[in-house]
Amino acid sequence: MRTRAAFFQRVSASLMIPLTFLPFPAVLVALGTVLGLGPLEQAGLELLRDWVPLFFAMGIAVGFTQGDGMAVLSAAAGYLTMIAVAVGVAGDPALNVGALGGIAAGALCTWLYGRASRVRLPEFLALFSGKRMGPIAAALAGVGLGYFFGLIWPAFYAAIYGLGQWIYAAGGTGAFVYGGILRLLIPTGLHHILMQLVDYQLGAWTDPTTGQVVVGEYLRFLSGDPAAGRLLSGFFLTLGFGPLGAALAIAHEARPEQRRRVSGMMLSGALTAMVVGITEPVEFAFIFASPLLLALHVLLSAVASFLGYALDIHLGGYALPMMLINWHRQQNGWLLLPLGVLWTLLYYVTFRLIIRWRRPPILGQSGEAGEGGDGAVAGAPGAGSDPLQAQAAGILAALGGPSNIRSLTACMTRLRLELNTPDAVDAARLRELGATGVVRTGDAVQVVMGPRAGDIARAIEEEVARTAGGGGRGNPSPNRRGQDET
Repeated sequence: MRTRAAFFQRVSASLMIPLTFLPFPAVLVALGTVLGLGPLEQAGLELLRDWVPLFFAMGIAVGFTQGDGMAVLSAAAGYLTMIAVAVGVAGDPALNVGALGGIAAGALCTWLYGRASRVRLPEFLALFSGKRMGPIAAALAGVGLGYFFGLIWPAFYAAIYGLGQWIYAAGGTGAFVYGGILRLLIPTGLHHILMQLVDYQLGAWTDPTTGQVVVGEYLRFLSGDPAAGRLLSGFFLTLGFGPLGAALAIAHEARPEQRRRVSGMMLSGALTAMVVGITEPVEFAFIFASPLLLALHVLLSAVASFLGYALDIHLGGYALPMMLINWHRQQNGWLLLPLGVLWTLLYYVTFRLIIRWRRPPILGQSGEAGEGGDGAVAGAPGAGSDPLQAQAAGILAALGGPSNIRSLTACMTRLRLELNTPDAVDAARLRELGATGVVRTGDAVQVVMGPRAGDIARAIEEEVARTAGGGGRGNPSPNRRGQDET
């Protein structure tokens, strides 16, 4: 039976799927505003306001059905039916259920699809049997959801608006708490849930031009709300500059025989954080091995969020390119540049002092065999001449072999697995093979591999198939779900 932790890991991975699309409408809005191209700006705003919830619904279907096309169609059918009915029930053509509505529709319709696809109707209705029953069942569910949201949404909206008002009333305290909690949730991989609540549901603003109500801190910022973006600005320090300072400190304090390998890993991790806002490759180098460094990271992240709020900086996004893309709507954004230099130095000095003082068993400090040299994969079974396949073979062996894997999912930086025997995992060997962190929760295990996690997952699946085809004792293939979607 799958553990609750494994379920929520899959939910979190599914919620990451729409994030791969969101930069595109943000770019349209920026280009339309800067170049005076009204149609582009309007298209970007409409995508963000009206269609992002649909992407959340489809993301749930992708994440839970291995990308089954009919499941995705079912989620879309259910969501669109839900919105059409809810608008009629509420009598409000501008009704917007936001990301939570999309998630609710996606979850229910995906669950129904799994059951409806097994239904076998009489011969004269066979056209609607099996997977083709999914969209029909989802649309019927959409009717029920539409009535539900149409009736309760006014009150629910008022509650969300009240929550947003409380956050803003809390001022810097609310920003401080928000910034710290997100870093605390990083080890679980569930921080995206809280981020998406704030980005796509928190607060409300009425566009004076169109009369449309926009909810969510990030969506309101992109739509032109002058009060939005204040809770998000500090994350440019946490994601764009903090990891660089931490990575330099870890590399400079690494053992001489490990410095070359650690420097390469940390440089890649710092660039990943700065360019795409994915911080795990750097964070997982220290957060499990050093509670003191984790506590410092949480504190500095909370302070960064507080500073962005206290200095009245309004800028949305989670990576340095988004700073430039959204610069046309910034307020006091220039302050992030000197603060960024300060933040890099602050991380570098404090991390280096703590590492030198405590010598925690973080990346570059432990004396594990095989950590020297340039990080080549040695002794990996089934290595052949392909380095990626050699790495995958080694990781598969370190996970306990093909027979130990029940399911395999890859998100942006992690391999998410459900294992028959979690104790069979060789965490030290996984680190030798490039992992920067291994998280165990029951029979669910996450292996942080960086941005190539999807490529590695595919290579592992190929290795499992090769082993099975060659008469090995592994399973034909792990139950792979959505490896390329997040």
